[in-house]
Amino acid sequence: MKRMVTLLLIAFASLAEATPRGLEMYAPRYSFLVIGADFAQLRDNEIFTALERSGKIWSDKNESEIAEYFKILKITPAKDIRSFIFSRYLNSYGSSGRLHVFELARDLSAALQAKPSTKYLEVRMYRLVPDEDMYAAMLTSTTLALGSLNEVKMGVDLLRGKVETMGRNQELDLLFQELPPDSAIWGVAVPLSRRQAAAVKAKQSTNAILQGLQSYHFYGIPTKTQLKSHFYGHTEDEKQATLLNGFMIGLLTIAKLKVDEPVADMLDQVNLERNGNTLHASAVITKDLVDAYLRGELGVE
Repeated sequence: MKRMVTLLLIAFASLAEATPRGLEMYAPRYSFLVIGADFAQLRDNEIFTALERSGKIWSDKNESEIAEYFKILKITPAKDIRSFIFSRYLNSYGSSGRLHVFELARDLSAALQAKPSTKYLEVRMYRLVPDEDMYAAMLTSTTLALGSLNEVKMGVDLLRGKVETMGRNQELDLLFQELPPDSAIWGVAVPLSRRQAAAVKAKQSTNAILQGLQSYHFYGIPTKTQLKSHFYGHTEDEKQATLLNGFMIGLLTIAKLKVDEPVADMLDQVNLERNGNTLHASAVITKDLVDAYLRGELGVE
């Protein structure tokens, strides 16, 4: 999912790695990262449409594990995907999983009929490639779950109420409630500790700032030509928050030195604040800023 960082850059330029209310029912209670996007809303934004047309949002198999699913199912993201929710979670077996759920503009049931399938809780789960753990299930006529067999089963479990949703996770739900209703892209996270991640073989962000946070959430609200983005991070104590705030200021300063004056002027509009153990960064993302990031001029990945 490397190029998905481009999408997250739109949400927050300095830290890169909304869904219509309803898809969050497909994020399990024990999620530690949930990201959602409303592409129907984002496609009214000039930055997003330019990135999507140039292939910067949905990438090839080498950079996005989900791209192969799209190829097999003949999904054209720009036409077929309205919104999505992605979650990383812990399951009842003590391991981690990833669930991708998409709201589509069309029903794929007919295209799936030719695939071998197994029924689970009255929902057909289709094996997309022989000898590979790649499955798909239509949770509703326009709601598609993709992933391994166990991951797609998690989607069915959530649909049937067999597994609780993230709304039953008090810490995640409090973060989710902070998101404005008109957020077109958003994320909430309660990262695992390094020890926890190693125990369940879960991938964690290597971003130095994200590693120092106990929880965080971000969101972006698009206009026609820009995207207003906010990021809130919560640390263990004020000392840690002060250290991270200084590190963020340093990253921003270095980025300003690397870019031309017009982009540096835009970076001057990035606002960094600390209130106790809470960090807040806000910015107005423009196409020029995104272009500078894609050229590698901002010094972040």
